[in-house]
Amino acid sequence: MPPMLSFLRGFKAFLEWQYWLNPNPVPLGPSLVGGIMSFFGWFVVAGVALSVIAGWLKKRDRLKSQAIGRFSSPVFWTGIFGLLALFFAYEQIPFFGRRLWFLLVFVVFVAWLIPPVLFVARDYPRERRALAEKARFEKWLPKKK
Repeated sequence: MPPMLSFLRGFKAFLEWQYWLNPNPVPLGPSLVGGIMSFFGWFVVAGVALSVIAGWLKKRDRLKSQAIGRFSSPVFWTGIFGLLALFFAYEQIPFFGRRLWFLLVFVVFVAWLIPPVLFVARDYPRERRALAEKARFEKWLPKKK
């Protein structure tokens, strides 16, 4: 291994299937448990905050509310499932305590993020232009009294 990549030597275990499927992994230490709990706890807090912000924006800007609301559910549920995986790993439950569940939580999170990202990148600008065009057109129509 070239000396420039020597720091990757410690990550070799991540590429071996035995690491992910070990039924009796090494117990998590207290500092690691606290760090992982904080990480996934912030996901739950961020999901709730995004949901509240989406509700607050609903009357002001419907499209922004939709965009933010689409991110709140995946973030919240990733936090919940991550905390659940942490609980099982901490309690060393043989099947559910495997490290594979943390990897699965990450993969599901990335898969859940694809539709909201596509909405923001593709549909949001199109719908924003359509609303602007409708407002520009209705500006010249008579208003109800």
